[in-house]
Amino acid sequence: MGNFIFEQVINGIITGSMYALIAAGMTMIFGVLRAINFAHGEYYMLGTFAAWLVIEKLQAPYIVAIVAGVAIAALIAALIGRLVMQRLVGQPFQAGVLATLGVSLILQNAVILAFGGGYKVFNGGWIEPVQVLGVGMAQQRILLIVVAVAVFAGLEWMVRSTRMGKSIRAVSQNIECCQVNGIDVESVVRRTFLLGTALAALSGVLTAPVSVSVYGGMGESITLKTFAVIVMGGMGNVRGTLLAGCLLGVTESLVSGLIGLQYRDSVAFVALLLMLMLRPHGLFSQKARF
Repeated sequence: MGNFIFEQVINGIITGSMYALIAAGMTMIFGVLRAINFAHGEYYMLGTFAAWLVIEKLQAPYIVAIVAGVAIAALIAALIGRLVMQRLVGQPFQAGVLATLGVSLILQNAVILAFGGGYKVFNGGWIEPVQVLGVGMAQQRILLIVVAVAVFAGLEWMVRSTRMGKSIRAVSQNIECCQVNGIDVESVVRRTFLLGTALAALSGVLTAPVSVSVYGGMGESITLKTFAVIVMGGMGNVRGTLLAGCLLGVTESLVSGLIGLQYRDSVAFVALLLMLMLRPHGLFSQKARF
């Protein structure tokens, strides 16, 4: 029983790393826009489909597919950022919700029209098994954890030590003061949005070999789980997102292993409801933003 629990915890940390990687982008976008990007899961989907297309049609190696998937999703995000997201600066919260929901529907149906609504097999990745602490797992799962830790370390360095990071922190604290002091708020929003969506696309490309199948509606559930993660971690708190993502992943893994796989997807919704009722500002202090 002890080994079983340990395996579930390890699997949960791996899944949680994926959630945290996606949620990091969403929480950064929320920090500068004060709006939830309900199309965030669609960039996860776009990155995955772009990588699948490169592998299937061009017979490219997986490492090339990673770069291509992130690049294609980033190009689409750059266009949407200029046309939609930068216009949401200073707008009511409801405007952001409606705009991003509209973008989500457009992207989701565009992919379904282009590739069909059926499931497709993702033939790529490093899936050879290795032993880690007595637990057998694919190399791809280890890569997910390594990339998640590296990304969060990089984000921490960026927001503390670079001009872009300091601009993001300033905009997240007071947009009006930034505008008065000559900071190009719209440019900061575009760059933050591009970075956040690129992280979602990267997560999709890295997760695809583990989940094996890709389909047009895969971004919808990812968006909802990511929303639960950023609420648990504290809205706008990048550091809290990593721990919240791992906590959700471990809880899902334990529930699916001990109770039943059919209850796994309900964990995020239960966690979200409990958090909103008992601790609406999240598990970490609001003052810990960035």
